[in-house]
Amino acid sequence: MVINLMETKDDLVVEGYHFATLADAETARQDIKRIKNLENNMDYRKPQNALLLYHRALETRVLQTPIGFAYLLTVQEHLKRCGVPEDKIKPIPLYMTFTNKTEANSSIRKSIAARQPEYKGRFITSVCLNVLMVIVIASMFAISLKSDSPNIINYRRAIVNEYSEWEQELMQREQAVREEERKAGIKDEN
Repeated sequence: MVINLMETKDDLVVEGYHFATLADAETARQDIKRIKNLENNMDYRKPQNALLLYHRALETRVLQTPIGFAYLLTVQEHLKRCGVPEDKIKPIPLYMTFTNKTEANSSIRKSIAARQPEYKGRFITSVCLNVLMVIVIASMFAISLKSDSPNIINYRRAIVNEYSEWEQELMQREQAVREEERKAGIKDEN
């Protein structure tokens, strides 16, 4: 399979229609093949058989592009000319919109409204989780600041406290030694 990376204007044009993408143009080419297949199977002399084939094509969505829709329209017109009542001929369903105005299309509005609670619920959950994470992180910092073991946050204070304790203990011992010397009558040499 060779992939043509350089699309040309001719690649996008099929049966007088200019498609926006190569994929759409290829779908139109497939529709042409399907139309030829339908033409081979369609018996225009028997309107009931043509009507059944027309309805089957609508139900299976075998034709998806304007080329296919134009063919279905010609079959519809042929069926009307053959005397098939209009109420027996199903209209061609178009499964797409042709405007960008979402407020004009109630089905799109309903689908957007149906999605909003889902996003709203996710947003609320996200905010709650973020608040919980901030509380956990703040409590971790508080615990680190209050703990006796030195860590990256309070190591200086812990070391200064340890040295001041040693100094206090040393002064108390020195005081006790001087007290004992005085009791023993040993004179201080300083």
